[in-house]
Amino acid sequence: MKRIRVISLAVIAALSLTVTSFAAEKSPQQSAAAYLSEAGIMLGNESGDMMLEQGLTRAQMAALLTRIVTDPEQFERDSTFYRSLCSFTDVPEWAKSYVGYCVANNLVAGYGNGRYGSNDPVTSAAACTVMLRCLNDVDAVWDYQSACRTAVQLGLAAEETVADAEITRGNMAVLICHTLARLGYDVKLSETAQPNLSVNGTSDAAAVQETAEPFDAAAAKQDIIDRTNALRCENGVAALTVNEKLMQAAQVRAEEMAASGVYSHTRPDGRKYTTVTDCPYIGENICQMPLIYLTQQKTTLPERVVLLWSNSSGHRKNMTNAQYGEIGIGLARGIDENGLECWYCVQAFLLNGYDITWVDAPAAKG
Repeated sequence: MKRIRVISLAVIAALSLTVTSFAAEKSPQQSAAAYLSEAGIMLGNESGDMMLEQGLTRAQMAALLTRIVTDPEQFERDSTFYRSLCSFTDVPEWAKSYVGYCVANNLVAGYGNGRYGSNDPVTSAAACTVMLRCLNDVDAVWDYQSACRTAVQLGLAAEETVADAEITRGNMAVLICHTLARLGYDVKLSETAQPNLSVNGTSDAAAVQETAEPFDAAAAKQDIIDRTNALRCENGVAALTVNEKLMQAAQVRAEEMAASGVYSHTRPDGRKYTTVTDCPYIGENICQMPLIYLTQQKTTLPERVVLLWSNSSGHRKNMTNAQYGEIGIGLARGIDENGLECWYCVQAFLLNGYDITWVDAPAAKG
């Protein structure tokens, strides 16, 4: 699958950033911060002070990163989804969507044991690390320990910018601007540090553009089955076999959720999910997967949905239950509660020793 990704103009107007492009009376930190403020990326306090000599926290850094790489309107629409991806116990409510977005896009990580370190100061090494991750195409081999040196070698920062253990807001602003410059954006700062909004010579607001192969539902279903059986094999459990009636039942469940928007083990008309067949001895896993998440993660639907199920104890229990011998998969495209296009995914399992002879039609919302 081929993708062309262009960062949204609504978020960053890029820059042709050299020291001489800054207004003479301003320091590089002041000019970079002024530009980022105008672009809505870096915010000051209530009095407008950008607090350039102060440090910033890891929660604040997540907010900065999110504003750099996503469209604000899109992020606002998807904020509930990104909040749900933040599983850390020490992230304040205001920062959960930002941290969730950054974790989902592999820009930041936690410390383990459910800790993100929201109030910890951002080190120079951490700042350089996240900027190198934003580039995503650095040929040099680097890690956290060598991130500052690599950033200097690539021209993202001067040695004095990342010399201290903790980075200041002013130096972070300069680091961000140089990173945007390397990404190919052309931002020129005037005498008043107003941004010149242009991307590659055009004023169009560009979002993610994608050229994708047609979706092969049959192949995706088989991939989910194969991944599920691989998990069972790892746990010493016999592989599931495909039951065509169960495949039909799972597809009915996916289609009725997609048509009604009722994402639940209860059917749209209020009946239990087991009523989709004439056999009550079935189990069910469901998942609602926004298309935007798959695009941003550069992953496939089967890969992501099986990973999510396997990381959930209840869903994993169904997948590795030795008393289940047959499987069915359903996939249907619809809209979620936030108005996002998504896949409704269903895994159906049948207990050993039982048969299905009848499958219901999709239920309408009561």
